[in-house]
Amino acid sequence: MNNNQAVTQLIEELQPLRFPIEMRNIPGIPSELGRQLVRTDTAPATPISLHKSRYKPISHTDAFVTSLQALAGANVDLTDVDMKVESSGNGAMASVDIVFKSHEIMIGDHKLNLRYTARNSLNQVWKYQSFFGWFNNMCYNTLVSGQKLAYTSNRHTLKFDAEVAAKKIRKAAEVVMSDKPTFERWWNTPVSDEKAVDLFKNTLVKYPLTMAQEMSGQGNHNMKQLEHLISNFQSETQQLHGQGDYGRNGASGTLWCAFQSATAWSTHCRDAIEGRNIHKLKEQRERKVALMINSPRWKALEAA
Repeated sequence: MNNNQAVTQLIEELQPLRFPIEMRNIPGIPSELGRQLVRTDTAPATPISLHKSRYKPISHTDAFVTSLQALAGANVDLTDVDMKVESSGNGAMASVDIVFKSHEIMIGDHKLNLRYTARNSLNQVWKYQSFFGWFNNMCYNTLVSGQKLAYTSNRHTLKFDAEVAAKKIRKAAEVVMSDKPTFERWWNTPVSDEKAVDLFKNTLVKYPLTMAQEMSGQGNHNMKQLEHLISNFQSETQQLHGQGDYGRNGASGTLWCAFQSATAWSTHCRDAIEGRNIHKLKEQRERKVALMINSPRWKALEAA
């Protein structure tokens, strides 16, 4: 069995989670106060849960299938895996856990396997979360021992872009496949919040000043983008080296956190001005991330 056949087989195992859903008004209740989410593949439709107007369901298909396709596209070996698919509440809650047995490394006397695990719910019990990386122990309260390469989380009140989530996993997989020593070095190189601020200020968000701006003492970096990058860095540190949803707990960030923060900034462009050409902005930011990794400041942090 080749990799294409393997991903087709794994996606087939997700079939019980691929059902149509629909938000419906509740008779006598204004839609802004509450609506009902139902499964429409049954007769009558099966109620799943009640939601407020801001709720935007993330389907299990979007949550899981695109990630599997991304992993296959990044040459992760899917032909020898242990896969567990679970659901409850008429499909309201679902989880997927895959251990890739062909990908194994030793860190000290610990044996780690590459692993993808994700959960999603349609009843607000869980927000969408996915993890991809090297694991030797994993539980859904996000206390993880092992090395996570990618972490994605979305509440069901936010716009969810399945391809963006998959792209993060695909990039992480490519790092594993092509440049493991670099990844390990970045993972293990500590970077303080202060150094992260200095790195971003002097690379990603720095711009040239006019003579008038220099004379007026104006700063030469974009504060809005800097705040966004630091927020990313703190979130990555909390999820990758801290205690996940339980807080950062004094954990130090790393070069890997800085890299993930920068790629999230270049991929999502959430701080962009409405109406701006997002595709062009993404290209510009991706070039800046590449320049950052080759900058003297990045190299100095690597050497430290």
